[in-house]
Amino acid sequence: MTPARLALVADDAAAARRLMTRLLKQQGWNVVEATNGEEALKICDRQTPALILLDLRMPGPVDGLLAASLLRQRPSFQKVPIIAVSASPYQRFRQRALQAGCTAFLSKPLNRNELVRQLRLLTREEETR
Repeated sequence: MTPARLALVADDAAAARRLMTRLLKQQGWNVVEATNGEEALKICDRQTPALILLDLRMPGPVDGLLAASLLRQRPSFQKVPIIAVSASPYQRFRQRALQAGCTAFLSKPLNRNELVRQLRLLTREEETR
């Protein structure tokens, strides 16, 4: 059995964090949580998650877009998949996320099947049934 990998879930909404954490754990991931961009960066100072789910609109001086951009400047985070998560329906917001360094974009409310598909695609995990 492959050991669980570490994922970081950063979202200011507790319900969204719980949902993402539950879905990731069901897929065999260990999860650490952050409530804002600053906290996410501090966690990434101590460890390098194999995957990051990042809400783009979080309060404080470091929102998700800035956090993604700052993480991409770190050599150890160049290839870590960052999945942007947002309730914004606007295409321009999706484009800004990709320009900031996000690997993929998921809309809220999260769709379990789409999240699993992205996990498999981005982490190259083989499907198991």
